[in-house]
Parts: sequence; structure tokens; C-alpha cells
Amino acid sequence: MLVVGMHRSGTSALTGALGRLGLALPSADDLVAGRYDNPVHYESQALNDLDDAILAALGGSWSAPPTLGPGWQASAAVLEVSRHAVTATRRAFPARGPVVWKDPRLCLLLPLWRSLLPAPVVTVFLWRSPHAVARSLRARQGFPLSLGLALWECYTRHALAGLAGHGAYVMRYEELLGDPRAALGPLAHWLGTRGRVPIEVDDAVVDGAADTVTGDLARQAGIDDDPLPDVVEDTVGTLTALAGPHDRFADITMADAPSWMADVIAQRREYEELYARYMRYVRLRRKIPFLRGSGR
Repeated sequence: MLVVGMHRSGTSALTGALGRLGLALPSADDLVAGRYDNPVHYESQALNDLDDAILAALGGSWSAPPTLGPGWQASAAVLEVSRHAVTATRRAFPARGPVVWKDPRLCLLLPLWRSLLPAPVVTVFLWRSPHAVARSLRARQGFPLSLGLALWECYTRHALAGLAGHGAYVMRYEELLGDPRAALGPLAHWLGTRGRVPIEVDDAVVDGAADTVTGDLARQAGIDDDPLPDVVEDTVGTLTALAGPHDRFADITMADAPSWMADVIAQRREYEELYARYMRYVRLRRKIPFLRGSGR
């Protein structure tokens, strides 16, 4: 099964809890190294690297998503990179059995992975207050709040589109954090019954999973009384209405995002491209020995 959600949205906490329910997490020798603010990501380094390569082949990155036109997943560049999917997946999950894979990049790449993974694939979509996500990205990455909100909207829109027609469960991170047992109980029941995911759903196991979700995970929570852009406010309303299980996720119709969001992300792509060029120059310059005199 998949855990899908924007960066800084608590997907690590949810994935760890699902691991306690009996789903296999990525192999220990393939786990992404943690940080002080997130000691264990429960992410596969091999699959993250592959998803980064796919985004790069499309002309973007996790922090500067590419523009994804119709049929992007069938482009020659994507097909060339995605041929490594089997190898990366086996490195992440070497043993047979039910697994849980989370990577925020899945929000953007769901159509591709839907074509690569064997059906059925059940997904939990975890979302968090856009203010909290933007503040967290500012604290960790130095991103301006405008970029954080634009990324939240971009990831959320792509995720909702990618889930259409598939089984999915929508959950808000603040509710998971506020009462883990109340949030995980219905999720576990749905996964084990309608989702047909072989997990432990008895009360003791669910209680143990809930105990892994603790209050110290709530960084950059703040107060959400600042006004949101209208389009983000509308998306929050859509997500709130979608809470809970969906045996077949609906095709959601949304108003167009404002042009400033695309502009902010495009500016980020341009910055990253210029920085990459600069670093290539630095690496090349280091390979050229300094001339220490002409011997005169």
C-alpha cells in the first residue's frame, strides 16, 4: 500500500504506525538517513533516488515540480528512467508480503506508479494544514511562505487527480496527532476489510500503533488564523469533505490555480537550474590545476 502526502505533512508518523500494524517498511539498509527534526523517515533511498531521477527527466525536482502535461508518464525520458523500477523496488522491499511505501513525490508521480505496480494498490492520503506545511518548509529549507503554499497546492492537486478511480483513505494529520487511536482504528478496519490489506486490526495492535504517534511530532504547528489564498481555502474545504474511506475515489473538479503559484514554482525551477550550472562549473574548475608559473 502507499502513503501519499505533501512533504512535512506527517507521512513518516503515519507510515511508522502502519508498520506496527504488520506492513513491511523499507529494508533497514535502504532507509533514508534521518535528521534532528525527523529521525526516521521510513523512506527508501533507492525509490527516492528513482523518483528524483524521474522528476529530473521531466525538468523539475521535488521542490520545483515540473509541468506535467497529458501522457507525461509515457514519454521516452520517463520510460528510460522507470525501467529501473523493479531493481529499486526489490532493494527497498526484498522480502515478499504486504508493504507500506511512502514518498511525498508520489503525489506527483502516482499515474506512473499505478502503471508499474501490481493492482490493486490501496492508498492513504494524509494532508496537513497548508500554513503548517509552509512554515515547516520555511524553517527547514528557507522557502518563502508563498512557495510553500504553492507547493502544497500543486502536490495536493496532483495527488487528488492521481487517486481518481482507485481505493483511498483520506486523513488529516492534525486529527491523527490529536487522537491517534480514534484516527487509526477506522483506518485499520477499512484497510483490513474493504482495502483487503492483510494487517492486524485487533484493539491491542491498534493501540500499539497509536502509541508511536506522539505530540513531539507537531513542529511548526502555529495558529491557522492567517487568511489563505481563496484557491487554497477551497482545496482545504474539498479535502475536509473527502475525509475517510473511498472504495473508488471520485474524479475531483477544481478551479484553476492562480497564475502566481505557477510563477513561483517556475522561478524556483530557474533558480535550481542556475545553481546546478554553477556547481558543475565549480566541480570542473577544481579539476583544472592552477598554473604556478611559466618557469621563467
